[in-house]
Amino acid sequence: MAKVYLSPSNQTDNRYAYGNTTEAVQCGKIADACRAALERSGVTVQVGHMPSMQDKCKESNAFGADLHVPIHTNAFNGKVSGTRMFCYSVPGKGYDACRAVFGQLAPLTPGTSENIQANPRLYEVRNPAAPSVYCECEFHDSIQGARWIVEHTTDIGEAIAKGLCEYLGAAYVPARQEAPK
Repeated sequence: MAKVYLSPSNQTDNRYAYGNTTEAVQCGKIADACRAALERSGVTVQVGHMPSMQDKCKESNAFGADLHVPIHTNAFNGKVSGTRMFCYSVPGKGYDACRAVFGQLAPLTPGTSENIQANPRLYEVRNPAAPSVYCECEFHDSIQGARWIVEHTTDIGEAIAKGLCEYLGAAYVPARQEAPK
């Protein structure tokens, strides 16, 4: 059974331009949705939300994760938006996993400044034993981007899970929809 370590942002001081919320709160919600979707699909998941990056990497390694997945939202100048993803190298397993997630997440997010880059300088890309799939899901420093994230945390988590399942060869199981009344 595949194992995924989810590492949502713990940045409580990183305020959103909308919703009186923070990156830590919203990324925690995204990770909760992603965890639920992965577990429905038969993937074993561990979530490390508020520990330090160092402790998250230690937990991921001790867990024996097949993938280490940091979940963040981004900020730049209040004008840029889109999905950004990072891996250790291109080509590589992390890049392949990023491509699978990017294929699900990028079409969902409203922005257009989207790409996958190798960035081994990032701590949570460089230090986990498992390949890293570092997600910057959208930019939160514009009202439009922040509102979109706040209103779509479940959709974002589901999209990440769907891409991870694709990479891992696990059958993605969609959430059960309640029958209309």
